[in-house]
Formats: sequence, structure tokens, C-alpha cells
Amino acid sequence: MKFKKSKRSAMELMMAPMIDCVFLLLIFFMVASQTRVPPRFPVELPDSLTRHAFPMKRFNLYIGREGLMSVDDNMMNGYDDLEIFLAKNKKNIETLIIKADRLALHGYVIDAMERAKRAGIEELAIGVKEGGGTGISVD
Repeated sequence: MKFKKSKRSAMELMMAPMIDCVFLLLIFFMVASQTRVPPRFPVELPDSLTRHAFPMKRFNLYIGREGLMSVDDNMMNGYDDLEIFLAKNKKNIETLIIKADRLALHGYVIDAMERAKRAGIEELAIGVKEGGGTGISVD
């Protein structure tokens, strides 16, 4: 007795659902990722025991030990450049968070705060490391 062999058709992969899944994953990772770049110089923040939340529309001003300044990923050449940049973007800035290195001179921070006020920035904050603290108190 001879049996007839059936032809097997080639298995097809449905590509449309796979492409939909890939695009959904791509959109998810684009929305979930942050694109802010830290400055090119190291900034070690001082310690603090308190915590305060800020609104989402904020800009970070980084001040390095040698006085280098950066607003998020935009390097500043000096205080004049900082003031011009802040004046141009003051509509977008709700809070300017100043993150100065713990060994940066106090004058750098004060000059930056003064330029921000002159540029029309109303809300200023000082960034610190959370959970630290040296136990030093001033009476």
C-alpha cells in the first residue's frame, strides 16, 4: 500500500504585529528616557538632612571648583554669557537650581545668583546631596 505524501506549506511569520510591538517599545523608551547631560567637570555637592521637591520645569546651573559654569549641557564662558542665556530662557525657567561643588569659592555662587536675579529669574535653589550632614550646627 502506497501512501500519498502531503505537501507541507512553508511556515509564514506575520510581520505586522511584530513591527507594531517594536514601534511601541521604541516610543516607550523614548518617553521614559532622560536626555539631560551632566556637565563636563565634576561637581561634588555638599550634604543636607532636609529634602525639598521642585516643579518639573527646572534648569540646573553647575559651578565647578575652578569657577567653570554650565546650565544643564550648555557650557558658559563667563558671567556675561550666563546672564544672557538666562535672560533668553527666563520664560522656560521656573526654578534655577544651583549645584556648586562643595570646594567652589562662595563668591562664584553669589555672583551667579546675582546674575540670575538680574536676568529676571525669580526662583533660585541650592542643590545638595540628600541624607548626608556633618552634624555641624550654627547657633
